[in-house]
Order: sequence, then structure tokens, then C-alpha cells
Amino acid sequence: MKRMTFLVALLIGVAGVLFAIDAKYTKEYAEGLLKTVDGSLYPEIYKSTITMTTVRTGRKPLSNTFDILSKGTDKSLMKITSPARDKGKKILQNGDNLWMYMPDISRPIRLSAKQSFMGSTFSNEDLASSGWEDNYTAEITGQKGTLILITLKAKKKDVAYAKIDMWLDDVTKIPAEMTYYGLSGKAIKKMFMSEIKEIGGLKRPTVMKMMDLLEDGSYTEVVMQTMEALDKLPDYTFDASQLGR
Repeated sequence: MKRMTFLVALLIGVAGVLFAIDAKYTKEYAEGLLKTVDGSLYPEIYKSTITMTTVRTGRKPLSNTFDILSKGTDKSLMKITSPARDKGKKILQNGDNLWMYMPDISRPIRLSAKQSFMGSTFSNEDLASSGWEDNYTAEITGQKGTLILITLKAKKKDVAYAKIDMWLDDVTKIPAEMTYYGLSGKAIKKMFMSEIKEIGGLKRPTVMKMMDLLEDGSYTEVVMQTMEALDKLPDYTFDASQLGR
């Protein structure tokens, strides 16, 4: 019995060593990281071109190319350039507001952040918004060497996810893997960031793959083709009344 007690105590002690979190990783440190993560992924103001391919079991893969203009964490304009059948469609984010413009409809259509983005495994919130600090609280809940686990919990009900677990490299400030949870607490998506390259003036991940954990074999892959930091963009770029022009 004494030997068993000793072994249990030893195992608990080893587990503590393996999973202990550095004392510097306070809640304040975690909240500050959310502000720096955005900068590691995107410039403050930029233009870019991406391709997005969605694969779903039993269906033909869907592929689109977008030109993007973005300012800060809450303003973006995405224009579809291919395929030809979707060319001219636009998706606009300005603050908490999301719209889609289609050339054959006179007025923009308001979108929900929780809706699927054009049939992909990404939500509208995933692609339109690059900032987490306004929507989620942050706490560091795990550590593996330089990788730290940041648990994000929703501040409000109208965001796409109740919780996000983000594994982040504390040296580069670049996320490596994120798991997304629904209101039920069940993991519903997982995203992997890879192919770190020099783009837009810094080394950034150029490939994002979002797996649908509720639909086996389904995923969407976004590849950053180009990115250029800009000095400025006029605010009317993100005015919904200008979408048809």
C-alpha cells in the first residue's frame, strides 16, 4: 500500500512538471497576446488575394478566388474574381455588420456571423473578422515548450463560437492550431495554420485548413497568394451603400 501511494504521488508530481504553466502566463498576458496575434497574421491595412477550396464528401470541390481590402480588425471587403459565375459578388464587414452584394440584386443582403461562408467550413465571422479581443476573453490553460494554449470564451451571444482553444507559438506569436466549440460545449471545427513564409513584410502562415468535425472528410483550405501592406484606405471603401459601384 505504501509503495502504491508513493507511485501515485510520483505520477502526480511528474504530471505537474509536464503540464505546469509558466508563472508569467497570467490572464493579463493572455489578453495582451490577442492584440499581438492579429499583427502576426495580418498588417493593419492591406490588400491580398486568396484562393479558397472546399471539399465535402460526395460533392464536387468548390473553389473561389478573392481580392481583399482590409483595415484594422473590423473592416474588410472581399471581391470574388473567379469562377466567372460568382464574379462581382462582394462580402463586406464594417464593425459588427456583415453584408453580401450580388450584381443581380439591387440591395446588399445582411449576413449573420454564424452562417457558413459561401458553403465552406468557415463561418462568416472566421473570414470577415481578424480580431478576437473584442469578442472573447482569454486565459492561458496549457503549455508545451514555447507553445501555449489560450482558451478564448465568448463575451457575447451573437459570435459564431462559445469557446476557442488556440495553440500559439509564444516566440513568433503565430497560432498553429485552433479548436472551435459550439454552445453545447462540443468541438465542431479544427483549424491548422501552416506554410510560414515571408509575405506582407513579415513571416506569416499562408495556408489555413478548417476541418469540419461534424462531417467526416469535409474541410476548406485557404491559401494566401499575395499580401501587401498599405499606408491607408479611405473609409468609403467599407460603406455598404457603395457596394454596387
